[in-house]
Amino acid sequence: MNPIDFSNLPLRDIHLPSAVEWWPPAPGWWLLLALLAALLAGALILYRRRYRERAAIRGFRAVAQALANGASPVECVQRISMILRRFAMSVSSSRPVAGLTGDDWLSFLDGRWGRDEFSAGIGRVLIYGPYAPENRVSADDVNALNTLCLDWVRAQRPAEQ
Repeated sequence: MNPIDFSNLPLRDIHLPSAVEWWPPAPGWWLLLALLAALLAGALILYRRRYRERAAIRGFRAVAQALANGASPVECVQRISMILRRFAMSVSSSRPVAGLTGDDWLSFLDGRWGRDEFSAGIGRVLIYGPYAPENRVSADDVNALNTLCLDWVRAQRPAEQ
């Protein structure tokens, strides 16, 4: 007789493994979920940071369109001044911007980008333009000021919160 004879033993049938459950997911799915959440959060942060800039740019474009449609240059300078001040208040946390007037306002604008086009250039229209008689401010002045303000807005970065 063979010492290793298994013919007399009752054999059980083949057992299949149980079905793979969908929960909890494998570690790779957790990593993918974390990556997607990080990308979504980053996109939201970038969108929120650029929201004010896009709003200001739309405002300046609306001023240019209004000037092209026949609005008075003084009214356009008033709108530019208002848009620029609102944008400056939203990106500056270091000092109160709303109360700045005259040369202090222009110095603040120049200081935010290291150029002197506001205090020594066409930006001076911001001081006298909103209150000037109609013949003192021309459409060319408004267009140049609008371009300068657009450049300034694009050069700004929001304050860290």
